[in-house]
Amino acid sequence: MEESQKTISSLSLPVRRADLDINGHVNNGTYQSYLAEARIKAFAELKQQGESQILEPDRLAIRRCELEYKGELKYPEEAHITTEITRSNPESTEIVQDMYRTSDSSLVTKARFILGLPGEEKEVFFNEENYPFAFYHPISVRWAELNPEGVVNLDTIQYYLDDARIRSSYQCGLDLEGLRAKGVGPVVYKAELNYFDTMTFPNEYVIVTSYLRSEKNRLAFSHDMFSRSTKKLVVSSLVHGLFMDLKRKRPHQFTEAEMEKIFHTKTTPIF
Repeated sequence: MEESQKTISSLSLPVRRADLDINGHVNNGTYQSYLAEARIKAFAELKQQGESQILEPDRLAIRRCELEYKGELKYPEEAHITTEITRSNPESTEIVQDMYRTSDSSLVTKARFILGLPGEEKEVFFNEENYPFAFYHPISVRWAELNPEGVVNLDTIQYYLDDARIRSSYQCGLDLEGLRAKGVGPVVYKAELNYFDTMTFPNEYVIVTSYLRSEKNRLAFSHDMFSRSTKKLVVSSLVHGLFMDLKRKRPHQFTEAEMEKIFHTKTTPIF
């Protein structure tokens, strides 16, 4: 077996006020853009060292991402990111990244990316029978959302999923404005994403969102994103979260009536 090759890089980035969301901290999707900047720096360093073959960018693409959110970032904090790239065989590369707050060295996010050969996964297509209770949200990729390679970045994909979670909460009848007035808001603490294809302009997609019961009676959100024209699965994600009393730092407990709305609201597919 080929010996593993490993490289370690680091990068610090300032938090911009524009990176904050409605809860006053950096949105979980924005973390992806910070991690991407750190990966780009690591790739550049490899190229300078004459070791860019470890990445084989023409062959490998990000197939899976695992994120654990350990803390929050606010303005004007600074994020420090370490990037470790490991290649053990020609068809797989693993990237592990840790993000810290520079002010107190607290761990903010742990991330793991698996790069592999694209197109090896079995094709999956939308089947309404798999979603007895789900919410449907259309996505039209905008030209301005494309990166220099002509595809949608991972952070923008997470913004799509974040938007679908919030919209589904409104659709099932939760009083989000009332909760927000009480200082209660959604918090994500773990996310797993599998990428089966890229998102491009001017294609349209549909996010199918389902609520699941998670550990300690918390919530999990299943997101499957399909091409609207072919009904082919593009991204699959499982997001673990809860509604948190942001002042008391304790999980909010929904009533039985609210739980019924969350888990048993049925809507019509929009394909």
